[in-house]
Formats: sequence, structure tokens, C-alpha cells
Amino acid sequence: MNETTLGNISRYAFLFLIFLLPLWVLPYTVFPLELNKAFLFYAVTILAALAWFISILQKASFRIPKSAALLVLAGIIIVWLASSLFSANTALSLVGLGQETNTVFAIVLFSVALFLVASIFQSEAKAMFFYLTLFGSALLVFIFQFFRVVFDVTLYPWSIFASKIANTIGSWNEIGIFFGFIGLLSVVFLELSNFGKRLKAFMLVTLFASLIGVAFVNFTTVWVVMGIFLVVFLVYLFSTHLVSVAEAGSQQRKFIRFTLIVLLVVLFFIMAKTLVGDFVSSTGATSVEVRPAWTATWQVVKSALKANFLVGSGPNTFLYDWLKFKPSDINLTIFWSYPFQAGIGLLPSWLASTGILGGLAWLVFLIFLFLYGLKVIAYSENEVMRALLIASFLGSLYLWVFTIIYTPGFVLFALAFLTTGIFIALLCHSGRIKVIEVSFLNKPKLGFISSLVVVLLMISSVASFYLLFQKYWAAYSYGRGLAIFNTAGSNIDEVDSLISRAAKFDQQDRYFRALSQVGLVKIQRLMNQTGIPVEDAQAQFQNLLAYSIGNAQNAVQVNSLDYNNWMSLGQVYEAIIPFKITGSREAALNAYKEAAVRAPFDPTPLYTAARVEIQANDLKSAKDFLVSSISVKSDFTSSVFLLSQVEAQLGNLKEAITRTEQTRYLAPNDVGVLFQLGLLYYQDKNFESGRLVLERAVSLNPNYSNARYFLGLIYDKQGKTKEAIDQFTQIQTLNPDNQEVKKI
Repeated sequence: MNETTLGNISRYAFLFLIFLLPLWVLPYTVFPLELNKAFLFYAVTILAALAWFISILQKASFRIPKSAALLVLAGIIIVWLASSLFSANTALSLVGLGQETNTVFAIVLFSVALFLVASIFQSEAKAMFFYLTLFGSALLVFIFQFFRVVFDVTLYPWSIFASKIANTIGSWNEIGIFFGFIGLLSVVFLELSNFGKRLKAFMLVTLFASLIGVAFVNFTTVWVVMGIFLVVFLVYLFSTHLVSVAEAGSQQRKFIRFTLIVLLVVLFFIMAKTLVGDFVSSTGATSVEVRPAWTATWQVVKSALKANFLVGSGPNTFLYDWLKFKPSDINLTIFWSYPFQAGIGLLPSWLASTGILGGLAWLVFLIFLFLYGLKVIAYSENEVMRALLIASFLGSLYLWVFTIIYTPGFVLFALAFLTTGIFIALLCHSGRIKVIEVSFLNKPKLGFISSLVVVLLMISSVASFYLLFQKYWAAYSYGRGLAIFNTAGSNIDEVDSLISRAAKFDQQDRYFRALSQVGLVKIQRLMNQTGIPVEDAQAQFQNLLAYSIGNAQNAVQVNSLDYNNWMSLGQVYEAIIPFKITGSREAALNAYKEAAVRAPFDPTPLYTAARVEIQANDLKSAKDFLVSSISVKSDFTSSVFLLSQVEAQLGNLKEAITRTEQTRYLAPNDVGVLFQLGLLYYQDKNFESGRLVLERAVSLNPNYSNARYFLGLIYDKQGKTKEAIDQFTQIQTLNPDNQEVKKI
């Protein structure tokens, strides 16, 4: 393999990646979009790195940018690694599930991709081909989304795009950010370069499609950020034009077409947000996206920094910080139980995860990026190079801005690194950044050390690729298992086999948690079987019980931060309490208490603990748990309703009625709550209130025999004999074999 071929492999790999990444989606795994894109990015980056390493060994030399930003990026990796070592879950911080953007593994490969792009795209032609490939991919994304929204037609052969806003980039807002990025690049190229007619037409089509894409998403933040960048670009054009006019001694001024026109379009869409929103809604392309506010994010960050100021709670752990430190006011909203993986913005959220060192490292990196941008303002030696430099700077800065004010997914975050890599490559080619050239042909010691380092890096690349394959195969098996489990009449043994394979290749807590639930399903099916010898049934029960408990404990061991794992363990022990197994009550309570520690603002663990105490007939303890649950979330219907039942069993009839009335206020159409309240009114001899409530229950569910039964008794108490007979007649129709009803 010759040098030219080796040099081309890495470059073609990234061209392949930049074209396919926005389009890539497969109907496999539980996360068909993010996970498949992440593994595509990682695989291509590793292969490109391998080719680059081999080329170094063959040439016995290499060239890399002498960039301070790359050194800071190396510092970020070191901070991430240090933070992960102090994390409460090191494995989660190092690798995670695979599609996360803030694990050590992800940051390393993002940085490697930036470094490789900066090293191998150092020419005008290579950089331009990079952007043309990206534009071609963006046009295909636009065509797919246009058909999806306007004609409700999916061009992909899979049924994973259920709604009109489903897309190949990420969330609905993310596709708006993506098209804003493409539109900004198009404006710069159209303004600064004199392309041929065909290429200019291609750029115009790209710009037009991008503006339509942003308009359909109607995400005001995108328009505002685009507007700011266009104003900055307009000022740049005006200032450089004045310089060129002064140098030429002419007073003529060129009319700046594309930037000004697009800026006016952007201003129109900002002002006409409501009008555009109504139009877009009429097409069915509507989306509601919720993120924590700046105040909520900052509260979580401050609390996390108090615990570990320097390196935070660990990469990939913001969710657990959120569960522990979120504002209590969130529990008054409908999003009280939503598991936010990040706050208002990606980089601000990482301040909680990686501490002040992580925040400062990213700040320095962005400062260097901005300073590099200042270097290209006065560049005027080559028209095409100037366009590439300005487009790369503004494009990369645009994407980094959104990492601060938004939580972009994998595609946008990867594009931020790749575009920054192109920007550094162009800075090297234009002479704004020096290039380090190292040759060890006639230097045996340097050659030995360099070769050793390269070989070690190659081995690391191969190991990473193997790790990648293992994780993807596990995710695929898990997705297959869940798909089969959710089908009617599923083969539970096949489900067990697939998810067990997933846990074997990648020990994730969600896999063990699923296996624990599979064990409980098998126990339930065993209980429903007949004709099995008692000895065999007991042996199978004991084996399945040990299987469920073991997997639930494995989930806790793998990730003790996740309260869901403790809840799963508690559910296993709670399920076997009726079998009078020694220690099951205490084990269930301990698991639920641990879950409450991990998620102190979630009322569910305390509610489930109360459920355990009710089974143990310890009503006083159950009441204490329920009161605590309601203190966490005052409108938690399940706890309020269960507390009313406990109060009734304790003989506190008035208190039970008050609690049930509160539940009715929270769930006015819940027939179970209405029946409970009617029954309590009946027991309290408040027949008129009971009649009204039970009539409401019967109107909501005409086949609710129990509600009709007590409604009939109330009618009888009130002397409404005919109405009472009508109720029992209908009950007899619904329950023809009920002897008591016949007697009545």
C-alpha cells in the first residue's frame, strides 16, 4: 500500500462520515437514531486513525498542527479522565451505554476526529470537497423531511419514523439548528466566492432549502442566533469592503446581496413567529420540547460543585445530580418525573459533571477558537481560502454557541468537532498556524520511541473497535429481546436468551434490570400453570426467584446511582412477600429507602414502601411513609388515595373522606376514586353526597357493578325504591349468577 493511498484512506473515511452521519439510521437497538450514529462515528474515526498510524510507520514521519487549541483539547481529556476516576460510577463515566456525548470514550474519539481532520484536510480543494459533501447530505435530509411533513411519506424503508417531526438528525429543534448551520455556511460561500454557474446554483438551492427547513421548525432561538451571526458577517463584509475601496482609490460600493436578503428573511420569521407557527401546526409538524431553566440548571450545578468543586460528580452523571438537587418547585409541574440528562445547555451541565476544571478547560478552548477567528478577519490573499476560513470559523462557532444555550444531540456535537478540525486545517494551510514536521528516518532513538507510541495507539484503536462491536451487539440483542417481549404471546425464553446475551457482552444495569423483570414474568406464568408436581414447581420457583434477585442485585452493583435499579430490587422482594419468605419485607423496604435517597424529590419510593407495610399489616408505618410521600409531592394521587384507604382501615373515617376528596380533586374522572369516596360517604351516613359521587361513577362506567350496588343501597335509604330496583336489575344483568343480588 503506497503513501498516497494510505493518506487518502483517512480523508475518504471522513468524507464518507460527513455525508452519511446526518442520514444514517438503522431500525436496530432501543435507540435507533443516536446509538447507530454514535457507533458509525466511532467506527469510522477508529478506522481513519488506524490508516493514519500505518502511514506514519511507512513514511517514518508525520505533520501535525502546532495549535494551542489541540493542547487544550488534550487537557480536556485529562480532566475528563480524572473526573471519571473520582466518579461514583467510573464505568458509566468512562464508556457508558455508547450514544452519550460526555463520556471519556466519546470525548477522546471526538478529539481524535478533530485532530485527524485538522491534519489531513490542509488544502483548499480538500476542505471545499468536505463542505460540498456536507451540503449534498443536507439536501437529502431536506428532501426526506419535506416528503415526511408535506406528503406524510417516509422515504426510508423502516417504520421507525412514526410522526411527521421524526427526522434523521435528532429532536425537531435540532434539525432546525442543523439547517441554520447549513444556511449560514451557504451565505458565506455565496458572498465571498465567485463560483461557476452550476456550483452557484447548488449553493442557492442549499440556502433556499435550509431557510425552508428552519422555517418549518420555527425554533426562534435558531433565527435569533442566525440573525446575530449574519449581522456580524455583514459588519465584516462592510469593513473589508471599505478597506478594499480605500486601497483601490474608488468610492464605489458593492451591494451586499445574499447576506442582507437572508438577514431580512430572518428578521421576518422572528417577528412572524406566531403566524408561521399556525401555518406549521396546520401541517401537523408540531413539537413541544422541555428543558430545565437557567435557574434550575445553576441550582443543580452549585449543589454538585459543593460536593466536589474541582472535578464534579463525574462525566455522564448529570441525571443523578438532577434527581438529587433539582428545585422542589419542579414537582408542581407535569414534568416532575422527567429524567433530564442535561440542563439548559450542554456545556453548563458539564460544569456539574466535571467541576470547575472541566468548565475552565472548555472556556479556554472556546477562547482559543475565538482568537483564531480574529486571525482570519484580515485575510485577503486568496478568495476561495478566505471563504473557507470565514465559513469554517462562523460555522464552528455557531455550533459551539448552541452547546452553551442548548443540549444538542450526537450529530450536531460531532459536526462542531469536525468543522473546528477543518478550521484548524485551513489555518495551517494559510500559514496562520504553524505545522510541526517530525521525521525519524535517521534518528534511531526517536524512531524507536515514535514507532512504539504509534504501535500502542494502533493496539488501542483495535481494542476500541472490539469494545465498540461488543457494545453494539449487546444493544442489538437487547432491542431484539424487548421487541419480542412486547409482542402478543411472546416466547419468554427467547427474550431471556437475547437479553442475557446483551448482559454478557456489555454489563449495563438496564440489561440486568430487564432480566430481573423477565424472572418475575416467569414466576407469574409458573403460578398460573396447572398439573406440575409440587416438588418441581417449588424447585422452579426457587431457581427463578434467585435469578430475579441476582439480576436485580447485579443492576444495583453496576450502577448504584440509578434509583430505578433500587426500585427494581424492591419490586422483586415485594412480589414475594405474599409467599411468606423470611426477610422479603425488610429487603424490599431497604431497597425502596435506598431509592428514596437517590431520588429524594420522587414520591414513588416512599409510596411503594407504604405498599409493602400494608401487606405486612403495619398500617401505622404505612401511614408514615404515605405522609412523607405527600410531603415530597402534595398532589401525588396514588399516595393521597392510598392514605385515604389506610385512614379508613385505622378507623379515621373523617380523615379518610378528606384524603379521598383531595384525590378526587386531583383525578376527577377516576371511577375508582369516585367509588371509594362514595363508599366512605355511605359508611359516614352522608347519603346525599354518596349518591352524587356514585352517580358520577356510574355515568363514567355503566358496567361498574360495585358502584351500582352501593348506589342502590343509598337509593333504598333515601326511600327511592324504584331507582334502587333499577340499579339492582342492571347489576343482575351484568352478574346473572350473583345470588345476593337475586335475593335483594
